[in-house]
Amino acid sequence: MPIEKITIARNDEVYECFPCLCRTNSDKLITIYRESDSHGAGEFTHLVLRSSTDDGHTWSDRQVLIEGTKEDGILFKWNCARIVQLQDGRLCALCDGYPVPPGEAKTMDSRVFLWFSEDDGETWSAPQETPIFGIVPDKLIETSTGAWLISTHAREEGDRPVQYLHRSEDQGETWSDEIVICGQEGLYPAEASIVELPDRTLVCYMRENSGTGLCGPKCISGDDGKTWDGPYETLMGGCHRPVAGFLPSGEIMVTYRHVPGAKSPWARNLFAFRESVDSARATERSEQGGIILPIDHDRSAHSDSSYTGWCVLPDDSIFVVNYINDDAPMAQIRGYRFTEDEF
Repeated sequence: MPIEKITIARNDEVYECFPCLCRTNSDKLITIYRESDSHGAGEFTHLVLRSSTDDGHTWSDRQVLIEGTKEDGILFKWNCARIVQLQDGRLCALCDGYPVPPGEAKTMDSRVFLWFSEDDGETWSAPQETPIFGIVPDKLIETSTGAWLISTHAREEGDRPVQYLHRSEDQGETWSDEIVICGQEGLYPAEASIVELPDRTLVCYMRENSGTGLCGPKCISGDDGKTWDGPYETLMGGCHRPVAGFLPSGEIMVTYRHVPGAKSPWARNLFAFRESVDSARATERSEQGGIILPIDHDRSAHSDSSYTGWCVLPDDSIFVVNYINDDAPMAQIRGYRFTEDEF
């Protein structure tokens, strides 16, 4: 089937951006995203949810999770939210938050907050602050051992970018000290997405944020995220904000923003990359192989796009959520439905 496009949310007075998606055990789709005044957000940031019970054809009215407004010149900025269903059936939403000013330069001061729902997203707990620092968190990863993993990135003293991980072995009651996934000199690792392979190997795909179009790096863990090897090169050039998961075929798909760098236009293309488990595990570029599928193109003169979430539907088709300017004056939330045959 060709790629079908669905408008999930469009309010031309609000910047709707940075969505994530999960499919619950009841086959409900829930997307979470941010409403703000702009990409950078200086006046307000609200986290909202919408749901679909017909595989993404139609979506509910907005449900506000939390609002952030400016008080005494300070905005507590909600940044990038994620959502996942845990093995015990609860839904977990999370988001990084920090005061503006000082703003994003103080990424070590940001904290990740968690919300939980026990009724399929109808109601949510109050936000629970964690000791996890950094920005743009991955969704909460629950490994086959039951460990919880949350990765974020931050800039250390000297502006050195580092991708971190925090682990919990008691379902979030306590968290480990930070674990470095990637802090390679000369790379700008950020915005990680972790996937667990059938043999329990963890692969962490990352954004390469130098603006030069380098391939997104990956790191690999064989001990449930306690230590990491790499970084290793992937085949995804100009990779920003990867989101990885498994397809019905057993292969891995990574959706990402493609940014060639240098003088190229900003954030025009949303791509999906499909590779085998062996390719994901491979540490040499020559041992990897995959297919890139273009999903959407932002035609706006002020293009801004391609933070995504996705899931597999009961009929094995794929549903992706994305934010994109394109034909709107402010960013909108768009959905895409297609099958693996598109690759």
